[in-house]
Amino acid sequence: MAEPHHRTRVAIARRVAAIAVVCSALIAACASPEIPVVTAPATPQPTATPSPTPGAEAVTPTPAPFDDEPGVTAESIRIGVIADVEGTEALGAESQIGAWEAVQAWASTVNADGGIAGGRMVEVVLIDSQVFRHAEAIDLACQSDIFALVGSAALDDSDGLEQLVDPACHLPDFPAVATTVERLRSGVTTVSNPIAGELWNAGWARYHADTTPSAARAAGTLLFEFPSAVVAGERTIEVATGAGFEFVHRRQVSPQTDFVDEAARLVESGARSLVWRNSSTRLIDLLRELGRDADAFRFIDCGQACYSRHWVADAGRLGDGVSVWLPTVPFEDAELNRELLRYLLSLPGPDAVPTVVGVQAWASGLLFERAVELAVGAGTEAYDPSSISRASVIAAAATITEWDANGLHGVTNPAERIPSPCFTILTLSGGTWQRTHPTERGVADCDPDNLVALQFTEELGVAADVEPETAADTGTADSLGGDENLGGDDAVDEVPQE
Repeated sequence: MAEPHHRTRVAIARRVAAIAVVCSALIAACASPEIPVVTAPATPQPTATPSPTPGAEAVTPTPAPFDDEPGVTAESIRIGVIADVEGTEALGAESQIGAWEAVQAWASTVNADGGIAGGRMVEVVLIDSQVFRHAEAIDLACQSDIFALVGSAALDDSDGLEQLVDPACHLPDFPAVATTVERLRSGVTTVSNPIAGELWNAGWARYHADTTPSAARAAGTLLFEFPSAVVAGERTIEVATGAGFEFVHRRQVSPQTDFVDEAARLVESGARSLVWRNSSTRLIDLLRELGRDADAFRFIDCGQACYSRHWVADAGRLGDGVSVWLPTVPFEDAELNRELLRYLLSLPGPDAVPTVVGVQAWASGLLFERAVELAVGAGTEAYDPSSISRASVIAAAATITEWDANGLHGVTNPAERIPSPCFTILTLSGGTWQRTHPTERGVADCDPDNLVALQFTEELGVAADVEPETAADTGTADSLGGDENLGGDDAVDEVPQE
């Protein structure tokens, strides 16, 4: 298959203009969507510090605060991880337990290496937001003896944001992913690779539109009826439409649908491709209901949700032909990337499953570690580990403008919320993920034009008093260009340099 994009390898291309997405003539693609209202269950059940994953060290009570700074003592620093773990299935969402496991693993490696900020051991508190309970999870984090949030992953992560940014809390926040624009803009939040903010990586859509244009012009999608899921789905539609897609079928459906009627509607629409951004388990249900009619799809894009060995086993032959696009180095390239190997080899216990959100959570741990180092002046004459504070870590994070998490993803600008344009596409064939684009191992498509700025849906579902402050608004962005080598044959023997 011919490569559709620019293949010159370029280390760093400066000043990439943010590309505004333009809607096609298909008016429906840019229509104002109806955002559903969802009522939470009657009994709140946020879970703090559940039983740790097998192989992880138990968290012990933290001694008195160091210099009146919550969550930190002379010997330790305590961080929290908020993730949707229980209750996700009813909404057709993914359990984000991989974020918990990754941060536990990262903390274990940091502690084994002597700790951070003057030898402080990292303690991890796990908080389950259970999709509907995110505001209560934030409250719990603010009321607990926690210094920062690291590696969090939740569908409704803007719920409770007012308390997070309140001066009484004001936790440094390094989530695995910011699901909502409000979270990304909070002023305390820094994301290692913010792929779903004001700027989106549209490389996957450009690839499909270039290689299978007729299928891209007859796309179908389903949006599960949950506010943040609908907003994310509408933004995905805008990004894909700007790349050349036309959606002949798009509907909001209940996460509990049996897909009998929806499969029939999808077939009747004449859709020749499927863009899926819901639960990977529910995709299996849809494919089962479609049966042989699924063969009409030239491609099925599952984002990152299907990229796990559990999904491959559960899907069986139904999964053949499903594609994923990855903003991080594929697991299949782990021997070419030292940091990815550290993540994979450090996961707590045999039941822990590598996931993309796990890699993102590990990257957030690295970013937090870097911000702490800058905050205390590590490596300089001004080094003073006793000076650590929440405010200094937030300020330090705001200076990190070039970052690749030791090669886990392409170069980003976390301070200005600019993601990497780099991505790869893998397609499942015979139970194995095969590289589709680029085909060369260790290489990602890093064309600067992969990054696009939302035009019609950027403020969808955003509170009126939340103002964006980003390079996307000024039209300037520093990022990678061309195809980037994310690790070579001897990358394992080298520690990537920042």
